[in-house]
Amino acid sequence: MKDRNQTSLPIGTPGGETGNPGGGAGRRPERCRDIMTKDPACCLPTDSAAKAAQLMLKHNTGILPVVRSKQDKDLVGVITDRDLAVTVVAMDRDAATTTVESVMSHPPIVCSPDDAYQKVLRTMERLQIRRVPVVDYAGRLLGLVSQADVALRTHDDAQTSEMLREISRPAA
Repeated sequence: MKDRNQTSLPIGTPGGETGNPGGGAGRRPERCRDIMTKDPACCLPTDSAAKAAQLMLKHNTGILPVVRSKQDKDLVGVITDRDLAVTVVAMDRDAATTTVESVMSHPPIVCSPDDAYQKVLRTMERLQIRRVPVVDYAGRLLGLVSQADVALRTHDDAQTSEMLREISRPAA
């Protein structure tokens, strides 16, 4: 499934911005690497929708990055709980035989670990998406920035509140 959440190319050239690469003790986080969840659970394009749903349940997540192989972690798309609900369950498709590739969103919106996290927040707000995969120069999955990461790691209540308000507002 290709939707409004996943229709553009990466929001930044991986590694395109420079600056403080780490949050360090007593420092406010600045970059995606400072707030991202590292090494998130992921699935393969050939996995079934049922397996993806089971992985989401096991890892308590609403998104799985889809990688070409578990070894190289080359990101090819994402599948969300909404993708499963709308394109598998609501369309009465068999989750055991429906492949992730046939319902995943691609190409995914991504960011670099070196991107300023505020840039990612603006993109999340503008596109009304809740999570953004973090990839290296070669497009390999490194992590994921989510609403929860922002709320728990930025220590900026006003920014978190604004992000939640914008992402949650009804589409025009």
